[in-house]
Parts: sequence; structure tokens; C-alpha cells
Amino acid sequence: MVATLGGPAQDAMVQAFFSPFTEQTRIAIRSVTWNGLLATLQDRVRTGVAPEQSLVLMDNASVLVACRQGLLLPIDPGLVPDLIQNGHERLDGDAISRCGLGAFRMNLVLAWDRSRIDSTPSWSDFWDVARRPGKRGLLRSPRGTMEIALLADGVAPGDVYRTLDSAAGLDRAFRKLDQLKPYIVWWDTPDQAIHVIQSGDVLMTLAPDDAVAAADLAGHRNFGIQWQQSIGTILSWAIPGRPAAIGSDPGQADDRPARARQLLGFMIDPARQADFAGRDPSVGLVQDVVPPDQALPADSPATSQHRHDALREDDAFWATHLDPIKARFDVWIGK
Repeated sequence: MVATLGGPAQDAMVQAFFSPFTEQTRIAIRSVTWNGLLATLQDRVRTGVAPEQSLVLMDNASVLVACRQGLLLPIDPGLVPDLIQNGHERLDGDAISRCGLGAFRMNLVLAWDRSRIDSTPSWSDFWDVARRPGKRGLLRSPRGTMEIALLADGVAPGDVYRTLDSAAGLDRAFRKLDQLKPYIVWWDTPDQAIHVIQSGDVLMTLAPDDAVAAADLAGHRNFGIQWQQSIGTILSWAIPGRPAAIGSDPGQADDRPARARQLLGFMIDPARQADFAGRDPSVGLVQDVVPPDQALPADSPATSQHRHDALREDDAFWATHLDPIKARFDVWIGK
């Protein structure tokens, strides 16, 4: 079983990775959707629920935290088929960690319905409910949400994480969120992000870029994407499980890690990556596979201009601060 975050990327993975893998190996893959939250892994461990998934897709910062907490199995790059060639790892350097292997880069963008807003809004416009009345959609997580709160409050992109790393800066972000709180519609998955804007429940929303582009195409809608100050992040594959438990019971061998490594090796094949890139605008992490700008669709975050316009999420910051900020964030939501 492989757990993804749903949305158009999951459909692209089934067609580019999972189905061809099953055809080649005769190993069946069942893809399911989960929320990708660190808290979900923590709850499973707390309740003693054994992991079923061979692989789960998570944001890179959560992978780092979960690995440190012993919720994921280490991934030895040397055991992933074809990951290392001629002594070099084939993935981008920031795409490999002790317990994670990068799947792709994606951007959280400001999206809006062009039939309701005829100009390109900014994060400050997102907060301006007086001039543009209506609800706003936000991810139910401090990651991404805290950054755009500071951007909307005038913090320069290069100063966002330095500001968040102080008590005064964190208070500033929450004060900014206080202004918008009565107008927020929270979402947890890419499908929900698109639903709230397609249904008209919100005027604007934070959303994954590929989900917006796919909804635009499939539903013949005219959704706009604001790339300026979007939040660029890496999603990684990880193997859920507690390292100490592996091999503890000789009568119950766990073959998930071996199957996971086999699938990971299959997915980083350049032909498979090219197939995925043709189905989803997310940015692959295998070196020398990303096509030049002129071959990229306009809605791809891989274009040089869109990469320049994005604020790259600081995985190290969130790996250190996610738990305490999320605890405060959850309390704030519940007030």
C-alpha cells in the first residue's frame, strides 16, 4: 500500500509509476489518500497500530521530525536500485535525508477564480476583506500559513524565517492571522483546497499549484495562480515504522522496506520521471530530467521565473520548530 496526498498528482503517479511497476514486477500496489500529517503517525504509534503502508508521501520537514522521533525507517541510499550511479546520487542534494527520498517539488500558491476577480491579487489582498469581501481558504497547518501571514504583513521573503524564529515574530504572525480568522475556511487535502474554490465557498485560497492547474483544465475553469511569494516545498517518500521493531519477531518478517526500495528505484528511472512530468506540473528531483523552460507548460513551478518568485520552505526551521508552533496553532484554531 502506498499513501499519497491525493489530488491530480496521485492520478499521475498511478499512471506513471504504480501501474507500470505492477506490470513489470507483478507486485500489486494499492494507492490510498492520507492527510500527510506528522500527528497521524504519532497517533498510530501511540495507539499501537502497525503500519500497513510500504511508502507514505509527506512534506520534507515532517519527514525530518518523524525520523528523529523514530516513526520512520531509515532509507539506505545504497539499497535503492539505481539511486547511485558512478558514485553519485541521482537526486538533488536536498532531496535525500536519513528517512526520506524526495518525490517532487511543489508550490503552495494563491489561487482565485478569474470570473470573480479580474486582477492578480497578492497576499496583502488576501487579507483585505474590506475591499474584497468573502471567505479565504487556508491549509490547516502552521507550515505555509505562518509564512504567508508574515508576507501579508510586509515582511520581506528573505526575513520570514528569521522573524518566525523569534517570540516577537511568531506573535506578529498570529496577530496577523487573528485579523483573518473569522473569514477562514480550513482545508486538509489538495482535493479540499480545490473544492472550496470551485464551490464558491471562498473567494481566494492557498492551494497546491498542480491541483489548481488540473482543476482549471478538467473543469474548464479559469483559475488564476499568483506565483509571486508562493511557498516552494519538497514532498518526500518515507517508510512508516519503528526501527527497533524491525526484526524483533523472527516469525513476522516485515518485507515492506524491500518492496519500498524496489518501488523507489523504479520511480527514479528517467523514463518514468519524464512520464510523470508530462502528466503533472510538479517539479521532479532526478537530476537532468527537468526539461528547459521552453518545453515546460506555463503553469509549471519549474520555470526559472516561478522558481525565482517562490519562497523556498525552510525544512530545517520546521524540523526544529514544528511541534511547538503546531501546538500553539492548534490551540489558536480551537479558540
